[in-house]
Amino acid sequence: MIPELIRAIMRFIPDYFTWDEKQQEEYRVHMPEEDAFAVRQFLMTKLFGITIANADEMDEAESHMTDAQWTTINGAMLPLQGIGEDYFFLNESFAKEKSTLSFPTLYDYDFDDFQFQEKWRRKDITDYQGKPYYGSLYSTWARLQIDGKFNYAILSMLAAHINSEVDEFGHDYIDELIPNKLKPGKNHRKREENGYLFDMKTDANGLEPQLKELKHRFWSHLQETYDELQIEFSKTSEQQVFIVNTSRKDEPEQHFIFTDKDILSRIHLKTFMTDCRKAEQTNHSILTRRIEKEKELMRQFIDEQHADIMVNFNDKIVKFSKKNKIIIHKDSGLDGLLD
Repeated sequence: MIPELIRAIMRFIPDYFTWDEKQQEEYRVHMPEEDAFAVRQFLMTKLFGITIANADEMDEAESHMTDAQWTTINGAMLPLQGIGEDYFFLNESFAKEKSTLSFPTLYDYDFDDFQFQEKWRRKDITDYQGKPYYGSLYSTWARLQIDGKFNYAILSMLAAHINSEVDEFGHDYIDELIPNKLKPGKNHRKREENGYLFDMKTDANGLEPQLKELKHRFWSHLQETYDELQIEFSKTSEQQVFIVNTSRKDEPEQHFIFTDKDILSRIHLKTFMTDCRKAEQTNHSILTRRIEKEKELMRQFIDEQHADIMVNFNDKIVKFSKKNKIIIHKDSGLDGLLD
């Protein structure tokens, strides 16, 4: 805990240091918004010399912050947000009555989130049959201290991580096979409701139907292989954790990759790093080789489908698909997507 944070706590939460650890943690996960703002306001002034009067000015100041400043302020705030020996903080939304303290282990959190997602799928998808739980962490965001130093964290299941890598590879490879680019459609940037239409069309030099079909086959196969990986890793149940350093300039970050759902029960949120290190697989070549194997298998699949489509695909047959309208809200801060 840096001196500036201690001073802020003594000023705005004077009783904090008289509480026991349980009381402090309860406060941290349910900290009133006005207290959080006051502390952040104080830190912005002391750390960066930025004077903030209200929430709008805070938003404006933060919109111009550098990566280094974000790391500094997030690291400074963490001891007043996280729990346990690492000040572990899940940067995710919770139901009103829940917090990180509601979930002793990573399994408890992930399974609860899985059930929540399944509930909404059943509401949104007609005749949805549901799917088994194999661990659903997919680039979940967190923050923590590692050996006393602030770090961002990404939490993923092994199957999800491999799927993400193959997904990116497949999209890039398809773009090589059928070069394409996005061009503004006739309604792009048209004002609608409280925002502007995002209407970008794909230009593939006349091969738009073939490109669409190739992407459709790729996405379908990608989902199939993802399901197969989940089943495989659940059966083998290695119960290991890969900890991969994914830091960038001014952004210290570690990617925690969990082999299967069983290991999640051994990772307690209050002793996160201790538990991860006990199960750490330090031989990353195992991970690298498997990713490269899956990429090669996907490359072969795409080559086969591309060859078939270029010879046999009938672009006169149009598949029905639901048209979605994308509106960029005028206050979303995403106007750059319209350029």
